[in-house]
Amino acid sequence: MPRHFATVRELIYWEYAKLITGKAVGDRLNYKFANFTYRKLIEGKATPSSILTENKQLFVQGDICAYCGSRGSLHWEHIIPVSRGGPECIDNMVRACVQCNITKGARDPYQWYLGTKVEPIPRIVLGKLLKIVFEEYAARGLLDSAEFMKLNAIERVTLSSIFLHQTNDETRHA
Repeated sequence: MPRHFATVRELIYWEYAKLITGKAVGDRLNYKFANFTYRKLIEGKATPSSILTENKQLFVQGDICAYCGSRGSLHWEHIIPVSRGGPECIDNMVRACVQCNITKGARDPYQWYLGTKVEPIPRIVLGKLLKIVFEEYAARGLLDSAEFMKLNAIERVTLSSIFLHQTNDETRHA
């Protein structure tokens, strides 16, 4: 039975909990540990920002594709494409080989992996994705809005759609 989340914060914290579980015990699907971590995040006993080190990892890894691990000719790739409202910043970028960059196209990693990949989204990519969507929802005051979550049917594969939603200020000025 799939988990139900009332808010975007809960959904993002669950995804973080699985990411942390993968790093801590080597298996993102160890739900006992993931539930423990999720509760710590919800209770404020742990924070996503205190755990993530993706930008440091990006430079430690060097010239390796963040998606498939290949070496060689790499490009900077936007995790959430700029054409889909993704920000133009280092938090939204990883190094990717030509093949991954082209096949991912104008999709976020959840959308791409859902239809084409069997393995989980790499830690560096998922950590950065969660960080930028968390920051965007927080900036718009929507992390804890059950109404926004329900009206927009937000789930993992639609988390990045926040970049396509105009705020009230943007709507007034459009």
